[in-house]
Amino acid sequence: MFTPERILALLAALGMFIFSVSIYLKTGDWVAGVFVLGSLSYFVFFLLHYKRKGP
Repeated sequence: MFTPERILALLAALGMFIFSVSIYLKTGDWVAGVFVLGSLSYFVFFLLHYKRKGP
């Protein structure tokens, strides 16, 4: 079930991913590469593993 909070978290992680990839491609900085992996991990977490509390 996709709640508004989950959708917001997915959009934020996707935005972080896109920004980090663009910075990495422009500069080649390894720190930006780490942020790419981190934001991708957040996206996968909120997409697959985050569960809403039961009623």
